[in-house]
Amino acid sequence: MKGNDKVIQEFNEVVNMTASELEKWLKSDDSNSAGWPKEDENGETVGHDSGRKIVEILKENPKKEPEKYTDEQVQHMRKVVSYCKRHLAQETKANNDKSPEEVKKTKSYASLKNWGHDFLKAQGKENGNAEEEGDDDEKQTGEKRRASRSQTGSNKKRETRKGESTKSNDEEEEEEEEEKEEDDDDEKKQGQKKQSNGQSKKSNGSSKKEEDAEEEQDDDEGGDDSGTKKGPKKGETVSWNWGQGQPKGKVLDVKAEDTTITTKNGNEVSRKGDEEDPAVVLDTGKNKAIKKAHELN
Repeated sequence: MKGNDKVIQEFNEVVNMTASELEKWLKSDDSNSAGWPKEDENGETVGHDSGRKIVEILKENPKKEPEKYTDEQVQHMRKVVSYCKRHLAQETKANNDKSPEEVKKTKSYASLKNWGHDFLKAQGKENGNAEEEGDDDEKQTGEKRRASRSQTGSNKKRETRKGESTKSNDEEEEEEEEEKEEDDDDEKKQGQKKQSNGQSKKSNGSSKKEEDAEEEQDDDEGGDDSGTKKGPKKGETVSWNWGQGQPKGKVLDVKAEDTTITTKNGNEVSRKGDEEDPAVVLDTGKNKAIKKAHELN
């Protein structure tokens, strides 16, 4: 196992976003486009929890003084380093062949940013600069990072399949790995979840009434003013790909404009809707969700 000093050094190398940049990113609709979904949060992934912990670490120790990090922070740093290095080993070579705009559309780009690493920023391409500059160095870096994956035995099989897998398979593996990365945290939270489940069942009646009231208000306020002709119709039941399942929801509203909802736990989730790809507000039965039309099946 790596020593704490080495982990801290690698964390500060791989996390190349500032606290304010990461905080802003985690609140954007793009941050919800990848990763393994959390059971109790509609629209958020386990990467959001990791990102918020990283923001706390950066804010509490802006000068990055090693002796000031707590054991708990170093433990999370270790997870961040492992996760980012593994995904960079998988994705660097493929992303080097893509334009910045193409990279931004990949799930791996969004997932890595949730964990504090901006791939384009690291490559000096965040503003669409020359794609081919430094390709040789980047490829060498990719090879070194791939070699580091040998330290994580559970991922060796995935590495042998990397060249053969389709885009959709890569995305599924990414989500499975992200879930595995958070297994330890999930086990610790099981007791808390069981307690909160009991409380949430008791509050279902009142919260359902509140959600219904909010939905009716949204319908009154939103109406058909957005004027969009694309996307599903109100009242339709649609599904979308999420993790390895396909949750369903009833369409409450379709808007060709920036749209934000508040989940039952008080988290804001947004989508930037437009005429070609409107934002779709959904009722999942337990909560509200929001998706872009292209995300729906």
